[in-house]
Amino acid sequence: MKNIKIFISLLIACIFFIGCNEKNEDELKIGFLAGLSGKYSALGIDIRDGFLLAFDEIDYTINEKKIRIIQKDDKQDKKEAQKVIEYFIKNDIKIIVGNATSSMTKISFDEVNKQKEMLLFSATASSNEFSSKDDNFLRTQVESSAKRYKTLLNYVDSKGYEKIFVIYDSKNLSYANGYLQVFQEMLVQSGGNKFVEAMDLNNNYETIIDALKTTKNDLILIVGNSIDSANIIQYIRHSKITTDILGSGWAKTTDFITNGGKSVEGVVFSTGYDDNSKDKNFLEFVNKFEKKYKVKPSVFAAQGYELGKILIENLLISTETKTLKSRILQTSKYSGLQGDIIFDKYGDVDRDYFMMEVKNQSFEKINVQN
Repeated sequence: MKNIKIFISLLIACIFFIGCNEKNEDELKIGFLAGLSGKYSALGIDIRDGFLLAFDEIDYTINEKKIRIIQKDDKQDKKEAQKVIEYFIKNDIKIIVGNATSSMTKISFDEVNKQKEMLLFSATASSNEFSSKDDNFLRTQVESSAKRYKTLLNYVDSKGYEKIFVIYDSKNLSYANGYLQVFQEMLVQSGGNKFVEAMDLNNNYETIIDALKTTKNDLILIVGNSIDSANIIQYIRHSKITTDILGSGWAKTTDFITNGGKSVEGVVFSTGYDDNSKDKNFLEFVNKFEKKYKVKPSVFAAQGYELGKILIENLLISTETKTLKSRILQTSKYSGLQGDIIFDKYGDVDRDYFMMEVKNQSFEKINVQN
């Protein structure tokens, strides 16, 4: 009798084990990692919402295999990002979408590249630290390069700006350094001047205002997130400083306009997305996004959606993660919401960039002669 009980117990355990394995085989886990709380959360939440919308359209199912998105918050903290990546590795999650900022992406990038079959796919990381490398990383965001800033340089030249004062966020230094380094090099190469001053956005605002008032400048460049950029611009305008302002793509969201109000009127951006585009794919996306979330999508939501669509297209061919990157790069060219997304052999992409300005509480495209 005792032997029979042992046999039955072992049989039940085996059935349970097999059942669990079968369940796992019928499910594909995708990790999503971004700042989903705190002052950087607008970016992460927008990417996530756009990304999830793409999977809503297929009911989280690919070839009868259920897709489970495991969301994690890196809190824009290096230790937290490290902890989440370790969790993904431990739980055998091979596909990771993230991070939102370049600084956090660098943490994940270093860890993922130590693994053989993992893939890190970012919708927004633009630092040139990740450029031209044969690694486990892809992105749908254009890298910080001379080509990306060509239109911006032409705009600055057409306006006759010669003295640029920079305010940057040191908490996303990978992004800020890439942006400022490439842009300044282009300015100097075209006969312009180096930045007259560069101050950390995390300084006391009064210190920044004092520096602005005592420095000769004709353009203020702010490299920061939407909320911080809007806040410092309000402070600048309330301090009676009327100098023209250039924002970075990181800040170009509806939150920027909502929080900045009248103070952000006239602020310009270099961007790859036109909020007023009449592209059929873009309009359909906007309609779906507004129907689900009851708000207008930002550029980052659009990029998250595009990333999701590219991922789905390739997972429909095969859910084999080991060859996922090579499959994505083999196709190379994908239809985006506003034009094509073209990957090079390293997984970096190319897009056209143009200028937009805040006018009457909305973003409007402005013409720049090349």
